[in-house]
Amino acid sequence: KRSLSSASREAYHSLVSIRGGQHSCRQCSYATKYKAIMQRHLFKHTGERPLQCHLCPAAFSLKGVLKRHLRTHTGERPFSCDQCNASFSQNASLTGHMRTHTGERPFSCDCCSASF
Repeated sequence: KRSLSSASREAYHSLVSIRGGQHSCRQCSYATKYKAIMQRHLFKHTGERPLQCHLCPAAFSLKGVLKRHLRTHTGERPFSCDQCNASFSQNASLTGHMRTHTGERPFSCDCCSASF
């Protein structure tokens, strides 16, 4: 288990208060009992993106977003439609595609009766 340097601890405590086992963000109302989750949350405020793509200049704060980005380089399309031969790099794209088969139109306009 690694220990934080005193500078790192100071930086963390300048952004987070800890009471009763809860780590509370000093910049917003977010709180969690897990330090690692709070550290990830803090990237939203600091803009830090420590995860660098090894194939291009893109950088990310979340491992899952880097993994999804890497598919743009590899061409991997792990999400496949079970109704046709279409495949997608992102699950959300498959979800949208499936609506072409089901006819589902889950979104509606607040101003008129249009759905899409």
